[in-house]
Amino acid sequence: MENTIFYWLAGALILMSLLTVSVQNLLHAAISLIGSFFATAALYLLLQMEFVALAQIMIYIGGIVVFMVITILLTAQLGAKNLFPKTWPQRLWGGSVCLSLLAVMWLTLQSNDLPPATPIAPTAEPASLTAVGFRLLSADGTGFLVPFEIISLLLLTALIGAVVVARRDPKPAAAGVPPVPADQVSGKESS
Repeated sequence: MENTIFYWLAGALILMSLLTVSVQNLLHAAISLIGSFFATAALYLLLQMEFVALAQIMIYIGGIVVFMVITILLTAQLGAKNLFPKTWPQRLWGGSVCLSLLAVMWLTLQSNDLPPATPIAPTAEPASLTAVGFRLLSADGTGFLVPFEIISLLLLTALIGAVVVARRDPKPAAAGVPPVPADQVSGKESS
């Protein structure tokens, strides 16, 4: 039963990820990204990692995707097509790279050079949220403050990238024709 649920969730994750990168509508891509994040959180729950699943939902779905959707809705028309559609040679190149990476991973997993997996017995008690918070934001050598800040810069870069992708350039004016002032467009004469 558990294997069946895993395969259904993995299939949903693969489908949603493919939809995220292949649909031309930016809003639909963001909704597909939300679906892939939910499938990832469900996989974490299946692995009995409730804290990571909750963090996945709160941080990624609650934060990043909401910012991306708001950015897309504020900078592009609702339902607008992708500004940079992919050509068939680009799709074939991307597919061949994906298939080659899949082949490398498959060959690595099939090689007999890997050490046998040994089960690890738990030696420590589960950490509390307070201990996780102190460890995450501690500035000494055992903390994760620097990677935490690097991830925040990465997320900021992703948000800026979403703005750049969703931004529409104004239509260029015809050569030699000056733009029409706003008051003349609305029918008002300037006094």
